[in-house]
Amino acid sequence: MDVYSIVGLIGSCLYLTSYFLLVKEKIDGNGFKYIAMNGLAACLVLVSLTEHYNLPSVIIQVAWMIISFFGLYKLWKNNGWKII
Repeated sequence: MDVYSIVGLIGSCLYLTSYFLLVKEKIDGNGFKYIAMNGLAACLVLVSLTEHYNLPSVIIQVAWMIISFFGLYKLWKNNGWKII
């Protein structure tokens, strides 16, 4: 397993962890932690796709990053730096 695969695996685990925490009601689906975890997961999976290219996966990860950054911006706009 190369470094890119490990980074992608970490991203996948982060997606699953964030969703598990959401289902267990440990984090808010509209909160900073969930949005940031998903944005970071998308970035990590995208890094792995630079070595193991797959166009449909790239499209999903880029869309997920854009949505996450939009969500973080919305939180920042509404709450300033008190988003954590």
